[in-house]
Amino acid sequence: MARSLTFTYTVTVVSSGGNKYAIDGNTQQYVTLFPGGTYKFDQADSTNSGHPLRFSQTNGGSHSGGSEYTTGVTTAGTPGNSGAYTQIEVTSATPYVLYYYCTNHSGMGGAIDCVGVSDNKDRACHFGGEDSSPAYTNAVEYWSISTTGNANDFGDLTRTVSGGAAVMANNIKGCVAGTSPSEATIDSIVFETRGNAIDFGDLTVARAAASGVANKVRGVAAGGRYAPAQKNEIDFITIPSAGNATDFGDLTSAKRGLGTAASPTRGLFSGEGDSPNSAQIDYITIMTTGNSADFGDLTVGRGFMGGTSSSTRGLFAGGAPGLSNVIDYVTIATLGNATDFGNLTVARTLSGGASNNTRAAFSGGATPSYSNVIDYVTIGSTSNATDFGDLPTATTGPTGSNGHGGLQ
Repeated sequence: MARSLTFTYTVTVVSSGGNKYAIDGNTQQYVTLFPGGTYKFDQADSTNSGHPLRFSQTNGGSHSGGSEYTTGVTTAGTPGNSGAYTQIEVTSATPYVLYYYCTNHSGMGGAIDCVGVSDNKDRACHFGGEDSSPAYTNAVEYWSISTTGNANDFGDLTRTVSGGAAVMANNIKGCVAGTSPSEATIDSIVFETRGNAIDFGDLTVARAAASGVANKVRGVAAGGRYAPAQKNEIDFITIPSAGNATDFGDLTSAKRGLGTAASPTRGLFSGEGDSPNSAQIDYITIMTTGNSADFGDLTVGRGFMGGTSSSTRGLFAGGAPGLSNVIDYVTIATLGNATDFGNLTVARTLSGGASNNTRAAFSGGATPSYSNVIDYVTIGSTSNATDFGDLPTATTGPTGSNGHGGLQ
């Protein structure tokens, strides 16, 4: 018997700090749809009266300046009456992220992911940091890694983010977790789109200066600081599904300000942002749970460096104490010490890192003044970095989208 490709969600309206849509009984449910399916949002229940459900590529739809998304969408009847529904056919052309909203009232809807529809392995994003005001920012900026040029505005995070938030990014979505002074919040953006981040969930422990790695399915956040002590906790999330983090295990020691790199199998956390600035590199197997183990050592003990990777090689650039221009590399599948790769164009600490599978970019940081410089290298070679372009604002302590482009 053939499997049905039409699926029905039952929509009701509930009072929860104001009217909200509930999908199959779950208030403002995060919904996942798949190409090839047709999804009916049934509004026959009487509570839907006066609350037409529609879709938009903008969070909040028309209430946030967005327009209604209508491709593949059909509507029938009057909400609150038998036979009323809004239906969408999901294809390869459907945007990866949509939002459902009420055309008459703001704040009722939620987010939709159309899994497997689109990705962007070439887009780097730079999250938050501290500008020269000085003030923490909520800015998200982006550029295409395979070209050279200046970064552009992408949108805003839900809150300001200081240096050292943990970024867990696959080839579709970037999740930004924790920040100073100590927060548990996780935001998410979709690389293919432009716009503001949405809430994803929370870490198990509020913290600042944590570090993140990911493969296509799972994101892992490790270490950080919750005053007055460093943390050794490792958390994980399932990136395609919004929700709170779960305990993964522990680092070999409590530490913050770690450089990160990942293959689809293994995640690395390098260095230490506090004296005595350890050179140790920890590693985990991303799809298991358990404590990290020793991988090897950096060429120089340091912390607060930019880290990123291809699917095979991890790079760690700059860092503290003082200001470093050192770029190290490791082969992720092989345990051992790092090897010298070359130098950044200028010595700095607190920079971000991002990559596609060929090229790595390191953005912003302190030189010691606030920097807007983006450097790049070719990951498969060894050489000094070259100027790529500039950020819109000089920023120290940004967090880059890491090695999501290496997840082929």
